[in-house]
Amino acid sequence: MSRFVITMPQVSIARELWRFGEQELARRAMALTADEAADIGERAGALHHSGTAARVWPNGPSGVTPAVLLAAIEFLEGEMRPASRVRRLPEKGLPAEMRLTEEERWDAMKPVADVEMARRHGDRRRDDPHR
Repeated sequence: MSRFVITMPQVSIARELWRFGEQELARRAMALTADEAADIGERAGALHHSGTAARVWPNGPSGVTPAVLLAAIEFLEGEMRPASRVRRLPEKGLPAEMRLTEEERWDAMKPVADVEMARRHGDRRRDDPHR
């Protein structure tokens, strides 16, 4: 069975948290490991795909953003809740450590994508009766 995963590096999770009013959680998100970011991405994918994100945060932002924020907040605080803001704060206000170029953000995603790929291949091997 396939699953929907939202792949985001730690810095992108932190940026979204910061821009939606969760500055303290954003600082904590910067210290996540690639495995932890992958965990958040898996949870976010499940929340989005099941419709749970839309039910928990019906007036939240569009797209997959609510699912990412709900999953990150749940991971960092132990309980799911909507972010403090519904609209993003301007990017120009981001702390310096969260201001990366698009290329730098793509580079930051590689370790998380590698974790997800290893998990996917590990799952396939477990399901293969001929191994």
